Amino acid sequence: GELTPLESVMSKQQLEQFLDKASGSVSLKQQIDECGTDNACLVALGRENGHTFSAATVSRWQRDQV
Repeated sequence: GELTPLESVMSKQQLEQFLDKASGSVSLKQQIDECGTDNACLVALGRENGHTFSAATVSRWQRDQV
């Protein structure tokens, strides 16, 4: 299931908000580190924290970080 451009933008915003929240939370940061390269793990973690984004969004974001 490909995301529409709008969903893709929303998903990226959700991911960024989640990571922003994580930057202020040691425990959340640790959980993200434990996920490592497992994007499904990050997606689940995000959802637990009220942020919905896709694994594809995570992949794209990781590519952009390099």
